[in-house]
Amino acid sequence: MVIMPVTLTTVSCDSNDEQSHEHVNPYDQFKGTWTGSFSGEDSGTWNATIDKDGKAAGTISSNGNSSLTFQLSGTISENGSINMSYTYNGQQLGTMTGTMGTANASGTWESPVQDKKGTWTGIKK
Repeated sequence: MVIMPVTLTTVSCDSNDEQSHEHVNPYDQFKGTWTGSFSGEDSGTWNATIDKDGKAAGTISSNGNSSLTFQLSGTISENGSINMSYTYNGQQLGTMTGTMGTANASGTWESPVQDKKGTWTGIKK
């Protein structure tokens, strides 16, 4: 009688092997419609839509400047830093900068052309 040794081999899977390797878009947390208000040396409301690439487009309306509506555009970085500008008839009048989280945003605005500045806040709808 011949006895043959048996070798057992175990295979383990690292938990990372079972996870999906899909790319996570860093802008997904900001994507959507945002609304808010601004105050300081002028006041009013703003709204913007953030797309899948972190680009923002919307409007800003002043309560004090004949209720004019200005075009708002800019970008959101992967870490939530906001850099937007607002224009009227193609002329840049000011900027909005700050930070954006998953549900809230805030920062400062400045209009060197109008010599005004203040703060702004917003929420994701």
